Amino acid sequence: MSLTVRLIKLSLGPVVALSFALTAGCSTSAKDADSSRPALSGDIADEQEADFEQELKSKTDAQVKAEIEAAAVGANYTSESDYGFKFVSAKLSGQTSMTQALVRDKVGAFVNADPDTDKPLADLYASTNTFTDWKSNTKECHEDEAPSPEDCAVINKMNDVLAKNLRGIKVFYFGRDGSRGHVNGVAVSIIIVGRTPAGNLAGLRTIAIWT
Repeated sequence: MSLTVRLIKLSLGPVVALSFALTAGCSTSAKDADSSRPALSGDIADEQEADFEQELKSKTDAQVKAEIEAAAVGANYTSESDYGFKFVSAKLSGQTSMTQALVRDKVGAFVNADPDTDKPLADLYASTNTFTDWKSNTKECHEDEAPSPEDCAVINKMNDVLAKNLRGIKVFYFGRDGSRGHVNGVAVSIIIVGRTPAGNLAGLRTIAIWT
């Protein structure tokens, strides 16, 4: 081996060793930093959801009713007339999904006793909507339109309380006029219901005038 080659190898030796040591040190530091990192946003969200579910499970039906009724004060559904929201509830057996048949059976007495509604509920046309779509109707409201931003703010707060207290929420429409899956009429019942922590039906109903 020539003298020149030997000198180059000798001069590079410490550099390579130093480079390897630095690399190993960085890898160890990164590993340590990762193991001691704070919880990510996803982790925090999971913990908050678990806390929320625990809080929800501890609520009685009476507490749910009180919160929903308080949130509905001052809320009105605007169509060709304005109607407030009234609380509805019924006992259920087991974890039952909200269906048109179930609502007809459990909420029919509330609707049929109201002089302002189409009735009987068992004989009306019906349609179903998601709670997400229902909430989207009042996300953006303008001063020159109905409902007003102030009215929308009250309904949005009401929706938040419903979401906080109920699970499996759906929105049902029942009217005298229309067709299967399409509802119209002069006194349409709008029923927003879900399950309480105890597994019972609860929610709100209002009336729409659509002619």
